[in-house]
Amino acid sequence: MNKSEEFSGIYVAPKAALYLTATLRADIPSPAQRIPINSRNLINWIRAGLVSRELLNIKGWELVLSFEDLVSMRVIAALRSFGMSWPQIHEAEQYLRERTGYHRPFAVKQIWTDMAHIFSELETIFLSVSRHGQIAFPSLLEEYLQPVGDMTFNPREDIFVAATWTPNTDVLLDPLIQYGEPCISGTRIRTRILAQMIHGGDSIPYIEKAFNLTEPQINHALEWENRLKAAVAS
Repeated sequence: MNKSEEFSGIYVAPKAALYLTATLRADIPSPAQRIPINSRNLINWIRAGLVSRELLNIKGWELVLSFEDLVSMRVIAALRSFGMSWPQIHEAEQYLRERTGYHRPFAVKQIWTDMAHIFSELETIFLSVSRHGQIAFPSLLEEYLQPVGDMTFNPREDIFVAATWTPNTDVLLDPLIQYGEPCISGTRIRTRILAQMIHGGDSIPYIEKAFNLTEPQINHALEWENRLKAAVAS
């Protein structure tokens, strides 16, 4: 294990479920269309082989998720809320795993959906990965395509793997910054700290000066923390 891996983000299932629930509140405005996200759901996805198969036999209370596991689950949760069936998701997972050879196929490349099928781009070819890799034409689907997740991808050998996740404007999860906790983009300032300061009586102008932040950055961080709080209460 190199130094970057040693200090990268890790997540327990309840924390991962909280992040996913908070994100789906923005993705899916209607509560009726959101699927429930809790630790049991995440463990079931692992047992079904949809994430890393290295986790298959780890007991629930011993389960620790990597950043790539987290973003894989984010993709699965979004696909389900966008109306994708379990057979479609399994087909996409199996196809991507076989084509990329990567053990967390939903952490590789951007995923799109048109609410009927699941798409990805492999070797510059746009494919319907929920239909056995059928070639698709994004120019014809452009107005219908919905990106699943807001991630950036870095090259790793001959594939691109998720490196960061932006669950809200100005909020970033980077496994190499603050152990993968949500931070203000471009900084090491955790959104949780800002929420605690506001709760403790500090004003937004004070925080702007203290951390050299803008008001929109602070408001977006507080918006994210409020969504986390609402997810706990739901």
